[in-house]
Amino acid sequence: MRMKHFLLSLCVLGAFLHVLAQCTAPASEFHLEGDYLLGGLFDIHHDSTPVDHERPEAIDCSSKPFILSSYRRFQVMRFSVEEINNSTNLLPNVSLGYEIFDHCSDTHSFPNTFSLISVDGLIQPWSEPQKNLSKVMAVVGTYTSPMALTVAPLLVMNLIPMVSYGAASSVFSRKRNFPSFLRTVHPNKDVIEVIFNILQHFNWRWVAFLNIDDDYGIDGQDLFIKRIKDTEICLAYTKSLNQYTEYSQVFKQIEAHKIGIIIVFAPEWTAEALIESAIQLNVTNKVWIAGDAWSLNKRLPKKKGIKNVGTILGVSEPAMTIPNFNEFVYSSKSQTHCENTGQQELCNQVCNCSGLSAEDIIAADPSFNFPVYSAVYAIAHALHNALQCGSGRCDGTRTVYPEMVLAELKTSNFTLLNQSIRFDKNGDPNYGSYSIVFWNHSGDAEEIGFYHFYRSLPVHFFIDNNKIQWHTKGEAPTALCSEECPVGHAKKQDGIHKCCFNCIICPNGTYVNNTEFQLEGDYLLGGLFDIHHDMETFHQTFDRPEAIDCSSQTFILSSYRRFQLMRFSVEEINNSTILLPNVSLGYNIFDHCSETHNFPDVLELISVNNVIQPWDEPNKNLSKVSKIMAVVGPFSSTDTLTLAPLFMTDLIPMVSYGAASSAFAEKAKYPSFLRTVHSNKDVIEAIVKIILHFKWRWVAFLNSDDAFGKDGLDLFIKRIEDTEICLAYTKHLGTTDDSLMFKNMESLKIHVVIVFAPKIMAEALIEAAVRLNVTNKVWIAGDTWSLSNRFNKEEVIKNIGTVLGVSQPVLEIPGFSDFIYSFKSQTHCENTGQQEFCNQVCNCSSLSAEEILAVDSSYSFPVYSAVYAIAHALHNALECGVDKCNGNITMYPYMVLAELKKSNFTLLNQSIQFNENGDLNYGSYSIVSWNHSGDAEEIGFYKLNPSVNFYINNTKIQWYTNGEVPTSLCSNECPVGYAKKQDGIHKCCFNCNICPNGTYINSTEDPSMCIACKQTEWSTEGSTSCNLRVVEYIPFTDGGAIVIMVGALVLVSLTLAMSALFAINYNTPVVRSAGGPMCFLILGCLSLCSLSVFFHFGKPTISFCILRFLPFLLFYTVCLACFVVRSFQIVCIFKMAAKFPKLHSWWVKYHGQWLVITVAFATQALLLLIGYICAPPKPYNDTFWYPDKIILGCAIDLKVFSGPGVLLLFFCSLCFIFSYMGKDLPKNYNEAKAITFCLLLLIFTWIIFATEYVLYHGKYIQTLNALAVLSSLYSFLLWYFIPKCYIIIFEPHKNTQEYFQGLIQSYTKTISQ
Repeated sequence: MRMKHFLLSLCVLGAFLHVLAQCTAPASEFHLEGDYLLGGLFDIHHDSTPVDHERPEAIDCSSKPFILSSYRRFQVMRFSVEEINNSTNLLPNVSLGYEIFDHCSDTHSFPNTFSLISVDGLIQPWSEPQKNLSKVMAVVGTYTSPMALTVAPLLVMNLIPMVSYGAASSVFSRKRNFPSFLRTVHPNKDVIEVIFNILQHFNWRWVAFLNIDDDYGIDGQDLFIKRIKDTEICLAYTKSLNQYTEYSQVFKQIEAHKIGIIIVFAPEWTAEALIESAIQLNVTNKVWIAGDAWSLNKRLPKKKGIKNVGTILGVSEPAMTIPNFNEFVYSSKSQTHCENTGQQELCNQVCNCSGLSAEDIIAADPSFNFPVYSAVYAIAHALHNALQCGSGRCDGTRTVYPEMVLAELKTSNFTLLNQSIRFDKNGDPNYGSYSIVFWNHSGDAEEIGFYHFYRSLPVHFFIDNNKIQWHTKGEAPTALCSEECPVGHAKKQDGIHKCCFNCIICPNGTYVNNTEFQLEGDYLLGGLFDIHHDMETFHQTFDRPEAIDCSSQTFILSSYRRFQLMRFSVEEINNSTILLPNVSLGYNIFDHCSETHNFPDVLELISVNNVIQPWDEPNKNLSKVSKIMAVVGPFSSTDTLTLAPLFMTDLIPMVSYGAASSAFAEKAKYPSFLRTVHSNKDVIEAIVKIILHFKWRWVAFLNSDDAFGKDGLDLFIKRIEDTEICLAYTKHLGTTDDSLMFKNMESLKIHVVIVFAPKIMAEALIEAAVRLNVTNKVWIAGDTWSLSNRFNKEEVIKNIGTVLGVSQPVLEIPGFSDFIYSFKSQTHCENTGQQEFCNQVCNCSSLSAEEILAVDSSYSFPVYSAVYAIAHALHNALECGVDKCNGNITMYPYMVLAELKKSNFTLLNQSIQFNENGDLNYGSYSIVSWNHSGDAEEIGFYKLNPSVNFYINNTKIQWYTNGEVPTSLCSNECPVGYAKKQDGIHKCCFNCNICPNGTYINSTEDPSMCIACKQTEWSTEGSTSCNLRVVEYIPFTDGGAIVIMVGALVLVSLTLAMSALFAINYNTPVVRSAGGPMCFLILGCLSLCSLSVFFHFGKPTISFCILRFLPFLLFYTVCLACFVVRSFQIVCIFKMAAKFPKLHSWWVKYHGQWLVITVAFATQALLLLIGYICAPPKPYNDTFWYPDKIILGCAIDLKVFSGPGVLLLFFCSLCFIFSYMGKDLPKNYNEAKAITFCLLLLIFTWIIFATEYVLYHGKYIQTLNALAVLSSLYSFLLWYFIPKCYIIIFEPHKNTQEYFQGLIQSYTKTISQ
């Protein structure tokens, strides 16, 4: 044991002095030499059970539980550095090195950090700027938020960049505290947003939230609570988990609350312990939602019994494969590294994981690998820019310091694995997305959806429900505390959760001091009023602790008026015989002028006999609780935030008349806080309604740099999220030069400015605008300064524009004027020597009653109603009757608080009630305009209850434009028929693109998209709707169709007549020379071909399309085959018979002509059969050529029907060749010439049709097609057969054997010569 302490002490000494030299092996996974060093902190081991030590000592991480996924991330950093060193583009001629430590504890791993920030083993304060700086340029790590919280302060001291790949707590977005911290993982806020979207998607409203008991988990819990605020989701149960948590008790509570949805926001080791306990305790039928820290866990899905716990969904980074990483791991594991602690230069650079195989590492959970990869690359790119690298080398003469790398890191903008790496002003990633995963039955985390951070995408959140295998084996489970009420039933909340309620059917007739500051009394009220205001608090430094002297600060007359109103209210109640009879109220009021230096006032209010003691035991020593029953005030949200915790401890009611921040609605933090002023949320709602009313879209929001102003800004941004309003510019007042701010607004052409700030700050802004000659603006005032009477309104309006505002209704408080006149007529001692406490001095005796009464009366009624609410609560707590109260009751503040929450009384015709958050449940706002007479004239109202009602009388407003309402738009609205194309980041800035033909714009649904018309519709350019296309085809009743069909019938008649004529004269030479029996085949085929003509008309059907082509293609092929044979025979008879007699005899003997015709018919029939089987012609709607028409036709597959076409063309060509060869035959016996002429007509006909088909695409193309078919038939009928008929009928002397023999003998003699 002593030896172990000795070795560990040496580790600590080595971290500070850096002189240990035990490790002699040059190779180490944890160390690499280079021109510039990067630090690395990875929790390869994790100290899950920290122990107390008797003396300071470093922790031996290698003895702690090993985390394989962290070791994988450690390897990713090593790989990244090696890849960069091998690159010729990034950091050429510069090598990166690293010094990596196993950072297993957030409290006992400081030697690692000291080593990184030391120089030659020493850590010294700077003697001069940029001297003795750390040897590392930046640090990659740490993984967890608690570790980062402990390490970051040591690194930010010298502005050493710390790029974390896992620390997601929102605290790191505070650049004032962590100026050199950046991260490549999204903050908890983004993960919580995805989890919230999942809950919303499945309509789950009754959930548990289990988180680790550290900064990471508590931050996630706080963010979740804030996110579900004002939603229908209820947090039924929450628990912070640590090593001492009794999981059985946790699950019992969850079962008792009947919770089916459990969110687990914890690192993987905590989540593993929780899920394993659930399996062991037989927790079943739950839906578990995993944070990104354990959603891709590799161990749990393989755990026996995991299927019993229910369904596990999770949020994870998208799975990204880092190229060549696997090869690096295989190569690395094939090498031998020195891993003996005696051989290491520093402690916590030992892994003890040589037994791991490459496969083990590669198969580990890949979560947070890309953040490590991108962190190293971000630092490398920053160093690349700082060294001014380019064209193959870097500037070696430059001395680079960590703050130079930090400056470049903040402006990072590069692409890595198709991801654009950028950081926002808080150092958070400005890119990326999350995957939504489901643990399927195979043990894999299957991606089922996504969440994109770019909201401009058409879909930024999606879940494929069909991929989820629910434990319910069907629909998604439900998660409700109470089922929705039936129609006609009212919800009556049951308990503290809004999700839990009973359903009650609605009955018939209903539907759903001696000084101004002190006064003795039986019960005291505290008062905090900012009668003076410290304008210089943030700019002053103090040599010693001291309270502020408020009387020397800037006097605020309107606050003094409110202070007098509290005094009047107490006096009026004391004079009442109905409220608190025989009981007197007193007060102890302080001038609260500073949020940071007024604590003596507050301590006096909560002290007992000038002593503040903690309670000895719960519910004991209540006598030591403050003598104050309740406190009225303070006015501002910032003051209230600093003071409220002191009053919440003893549940002293704090009734504010001005603190409007929405933060105070959180009853878990502010249980005894109530207010008689509406929250910022209501004021922002009124402002937004004004903007929407006047259709202003392009606005600026100027707010104070405090809790009040920032809350207003946040609420405004959320409120306008789903509206057409764009926040063009925002600025915290007091943090910038006014002239620069106004220049920025002018450059953005902003005409509407919202000023959400305290009265003093707003008045200073208006004065600056007048001084800088800012003109032609509409200013919208919050309720803090809308009734300000400091300015000469006419002069202000003339210079700066129009001022509108939201204010509380001005209520005349009876008797207050008389009280002021009476009070000012008396003499009060105001010498500080006569005051019991400081800040109870006004120095305002010179004020007249008229001045007090003439000042801005804002927040007067809230003060009045606050005092009366406390008095009514005390009245009820004391069980007061008509003439007396129960004097035997010992009163404590918490009893007053209980009655305050139940307040329900009427004051000046206003019903005073508080909701469950301590906010007002009544009231309205006035909408005012500063008119030219110098008054804030009421021009409208905004009522909150019982129903929201909003109205503005436009005619009362005196616009600076002297007429029309000013406009405030980034881009003018698009004309009708134009779509908006967003220009930049604001949806209000856009270009107008006219919607092309075939599309239309529906501005009510989506003004940015031109929607394509349906196939049966059409539209012109710039349309807002589509018209039905006209359907066109050639009906049988069409004139052209009738003519062509009659022509076809005539053709059939002629063929029948010719067939009869040829039959009668069958044995004559003319019939025999025309082909004999072949003539009847040709005439029959021509008749059958004419069938195709009839199917070119009428509405196309499948049968019509088939018969349109089949008869013509098949039987015309036979016709051409006949003419091929006939032409060939003519040539044989007159030429080949004389020269090749044997060939002629063979042809005659085997009937060659019929063989050719049969083969042609069979081949064409086969080709057509194949074509009709593969792709039969079918009806086709042609919408391409005419936007307003649908031309009905038949579609054929040209590839499939190319065979029949080619065969037809082949016979045509062959026929032409043979017929041309017989051109010199006897004139009166030359059949070849007739055939040639017919073929020329045929070719000419189809050339004309092809030309028309290319140039014309209307419905009459079918008529032309039919005409071409008919012309093809008539070409043979008229020019081949009609001459034969003419000879037979009119020249019978030529139809004799002798005449033909004479022609043959004459031709034979000619050839022989």
